[in-house]
Amino acid sequence: GRRRDDATTRDRRGEGTSSAPSDDENDARPLLEPRARDAGARARATIMRGAHPLGLVVLGATEMWERFGYYAARALLALYVTKVLRDPTFDVERVLGLRTVGKTFSNYDFAMAVNASDAVGMMERTRAAEATSAKTYGAFACLAYLTPVFGGIVADAVLGAHRSAVVGAVVMALGYGAMASEWAFLIGLALVCVGNGAFKPSISTQLSALYAKDDPKRDAGFSIFYCCINVGAFFSPLIAGTVRVYFGYGAAFASAAVGMWCALAIYALNRRHVVDAMIPASANDNDEESRSPLRRMGSNEQDFEEENGRSNGESRKSLNDMARLIRENSNAMFAVAIVCVAGIGFSMVYEQSGSTLMLFSDEHVDLHGMPTEFVAALNPLLVLSLTPAVTALWDWQARRGAEPHQMSKIAIGCALLSSSFAVLMFGALPIDSHASPTRVSVFWIVLNQIFLTAGELFTFPVALSYISKIAPDGLLSAIIGLWFGSYFFGNYFSGVLGSTYPSFDSPSGFFAALALIAGAVALVLGLARAPLAARCPT
Repeated sequence: GRRRDDATTRDRRGEGTSSAPSDDENDARPLLEPRARDAGARARATIMRGAHPLGLVVLGATEMWERFGYYAARALLALYVTKVLRDPTFDVERVLGLRTVGKTFSNYDFAMAVNASDAVGMMERTRAAEATSAKTYGAFACLAYLTPVFGGIVADAVLGAHRSAVVGAVVMALGYGAMASEWAFLIGLALVCVGNGAFKPSISTQLSALYAKDDPKRDAGFSIFYCCINVGAFFSPLIAGTVRVYFGYGAAFASAAVGMWCALAIYALNRRHVVDAMIPASANDNDEESRSPLRRMGSNEQDFEEENGRSNGESRKSLNDMARLIRENSNAMFAVAIVCVAGIGFSMVYEQSGSTLMLFSDEHVDLHGMPTEFVAALNPLLVLSLTPAVTALWDWQARRGAEPHQMSKIAIGCALLSSSFAVLMFGALPIDSHASPTRVSVFWIVLNQIFLTAGELFTFPVALSYISKIAPDGLLSAIIGLWFGSYFFGNYFSGVLGSTYPSFDSPSGFFAALALIAGAVALVLGLARAPLAARCPT
């Protein structure tokens, strides 16, 4: 972005008076400062010459620990709910609301006594437990991604990205702590969903503000950020699974709370590096409209409090500005809608990896004595392994002018996702029923995860980078929230889809259905590639 004249004047006045801005001066500066403001800012904003801003490290480390907590809970959730509900000796009333959830999701009363020697009764209870766990997982995941829709709007119009991130982190940490206490388990799930709504779009907004919209390092920066997420996602099931084996589910859920408090500490203690690295949202910052609280995507805490104290009406008025921006940017909003719809189709299949795939691994895969949660570590490990290759491929294509449009990348991602479950369909053929004691090689899970992860890399980071690039100034947090909100529907349908897993005659039939759904999304995007590329911004 272009420097403001008054900012340049202040720079010149400050030359020679001090080697770096004081803390007071940092607090008084707008949140979105040019990265090349002065020598001190350049040093703080850059990891190495010509590389990414230091704020990427701060936000990446914050998100790494936040995802450590989320993926620990995710790896444990379906297994925990299945275990306690399948056990005929477990008193379901010990968990507030769980009996009601079970009746709602599976039409089965888990308070009903069942003799463990009753094969038919136990089979019915097991099927109800698996259906309930799949829908509970889907509800948790979908609500965790619905709340960012509202959280992004609140961040843009009322709180600002920084305050929203802090509030969200605290609420999530309290939620994981509640999950560790058996009685308040479902209350904890709800708190995590609410906190995630405030946290996710705010962090992504600040990440986007580190790069100019035409910065060639922008996509790579988002991919690096995605790798940071997966560092936390890799270690969390390993640690949570080990803690669960030795200390039980309560302690394992508590480890998620520890990760969230670590995320908050890193973010709060290093916030200034993010502030220093941010760049103007608009090239014309002298324009009054671009200098509004909404247009600037927030200000630093002191400026925000002063403006908010003078007139809360401006925050309310910004909602009208958002509606106007939507009308004025119809092509961009059309592209966002297409990406979100594709994301729904992708997510409903992809999220089976956290529910039905975990149940399949627990019951039908030879894990050689390892905890089932370790399966959840394969995906983030492969993200870390495959990301350099994928980004190198895109760089090679870009240098030759052959890099696919973002919509084409998403279509490729859906095709790879379809292939991942086609592979697992063949691997599961020896298992003729859910009750079969047959266990297949872990090789099939590894192969499934390789294709699934490659599809993920062609979809999720590309979609997030694309919509944040085409989003009009002043709608960034709301549109990022809308993208995460598309996960709501994807995860909702993943829960509905996962609940049908016990009704299939065999696991391979279920995996075939997943492959067909993802393949259909890829086919539609592929056929519509030309008209989409013509209308959607690049």
